[in-house]
Amino acid sequence: MSTGARRILANTGYRLLADAGSKVASLAFYVVMARELGAKGFGEFTFGLSFVILVTTLGNFGQDAVLTREVARDRSLLDRYFVNTLALKIVLCAASLTIGLAAASAFGISAETRNVLLLLGPAAVFELVMQTCFACFQAYERLEFIPIALISQRTLIAIVGIVALLSGADVVLVAGIYLAGTLFGFLLALTLLRTRLVRPAMRIEPRRWWPLMKAAAAIGLAGVFAVVLFRVDMTMLAAFKSASVVGHYAAAYRLLEATLFISWSVSSAVYPVFSRLSPVTEPPVGFVFERGIKLGLALTLPLATGAFVLAEPLIDLLFGNAYSDSVGALRLLAPAIALYPVCYITASFLVSQNRQRALLIVYAFVAVENIAANFVLIPWLSLYGAALGTSISTVLVAGGFLAFAGQRLDYARILGGPVLASAIAACVMLLLRDSFPAAAISAAIVYVGVLVLFERRLFPDDARAVLDFLPGRAA
Repeated sequence: MSTGARRILANTGYRLLADAGSKVASLAFYVVMARELGAKGFGEFTFGLSFVILVTTLGNFGQDAVLTREVARDRSLLDRYFVNTLALKIVLCAASLTIGLAAASAFGISAETRNVLLLLGPAAVFELVMQTCFACFQAYERLEFIPIALISQRTLIAIVGIVALLSGADVVLVAGIYLAGTLFGFLLALTLLRTRLVRPAMRIEPRRWWPLMKAAAAIGLAGVFAVVLFRVDMTMLAAFKSASVVGHYAAAYRLLEATLFISWSVSSAVYPVFSRLSPVTEPPVGFVFERGIKLGLALTLPLATGAFVLAEPLIDLLFGNAYSDSVGALRLLAPAIALYPVCYITASFLVSQNRQRALLIVYAFVAVENIAANFVLIPWLSLYGAALGTSISTVLVAGGFLAFAGQRLDYARILGGPVLASAIAACVMLLLRDSFPAAAISAAIVYVGVLVLFERRLFPDDARAVLDFLPGRAA
C-alpha cells in the first residue's frame, strides 16, 4: 500500500473520529433540548441557528478552500493567507449579521427569538474562524488535531447544555452556552495550530483582502447558494408553518446532519491530494477521485438504508413518540444521506483542479429550483414537502457535479459492493425491526461481512488498500 494512500485513509480516519465524536455529543445535546424545550423551543433554536448560518454565509466565502489548496502546493504561503482570512471573515460576518438582525427585528420577531439570534450570531462567527484553523491542518495533511478541538468543543457544549436543560434552562440560556462553547473551540484550535504545527505570522494586511476575495469568488458564491440550498427549507417552513412543525422537521434533519461528517471526512482527506495531482500525474487525479467516491458511498449507503427502514424506532428512541411526524420526513431525507459524499467529494475535486465555476453554476441553478419547489411542496405537504425538496435537490447537485467533473467512472466498481450489502442488510433490518438495537447491530455486521466478501472477490486491490490500513497490517 502506498504512503499516499495510507495517508488518505489515516486522515479520513482522523476526520471521521472528529466528526463522529462531535456528532454523538451534539446529537445528545439536541435530543435533550428537543425533549426539555418541546417542539416550540427546539424549533426556535433550530430556526435561529439556520438563520445566522444563512446570514454569515458571506463570511465563509471560499477563503478556507483557497487557503488549503494554495498552502498544500506551497506551505510558505500560510503567512499570507491565515491571519488575513481570519480578519476578512470577521469583518464580513460583522456587517452581514448587523444587517440580518436588523431585518429580522423589523419583521417583528419575538424578544426571545431576537435574544437567541444575538447569541447565536457570534457563535456562528467563532465556528467559521475555527474552520480556518482546520483548513491549515488540512493543507499540512495533519488532521489528527481536528478531533482534539472539535470533540472538546462539542462535548463541552453538550455537557453544560444538558445539565442546564435538565435544570430548567430556557432557549436563550442554551444559546448563550452554545456561544461560550464555540469561543472555547476556536481558542483551542488556534492554540493547537500555533504550538503543535506551525506559527503563522499574525500580520493583518487589508491590501490582500480583495485579491483573496477575487480568488475565492466562484467558490464563495457557490457556497452562498449551497447554504441557501441546504438551509432555506427550515426558514421557509418557519414562514409557512408553526414552530412545532419546524421542530418536528428539525428532529429528522438533525439525523441527516449527523451523517454529514462522513462526507466531510473523506473530502477533507482527499482534497489536498487532489490539489497536488492532475490527469497526467502518477497516480492520475481521476484514480484517486474514483476511490474517494467509492469510499464515501460505502460509508453512507448503509446509513441511508437504515434511516429509511428503521426511521420509526429510531425517532421514537431518540425523540419520543411526540415526534411521530418526523418519521416520514426522515424517510424522505434518506436519499440525501447517501448522496452527500458524491456532492462533497466531487466539489473538492473541481476546486482542486481550478474548476470552481462549475460549483457556482450547479448550486445557483439548484438553489433557485429548491426555493421554487419549497413554495409548492411546503404549503402542500408541510414538513414532508421540505424533506422531499431537499432530497430532489441533492440528486440534482450530485448529477450536475459529476457531469462537470467529466471523469469516466466505473460505476460497477463503485456501487456493486455497497448496493448488494445494503440490500441484504435491509432484509435483516426488516426482520428485526421490532428491536432497534438488534436490527442495527445485526445489519451492520451483515453489511460489513457482505461488503468485504464482495470486494475481496471482485476488487481485491480496493479491499487490500483498506485492510492494509488496519492495525498490525500496515507495512
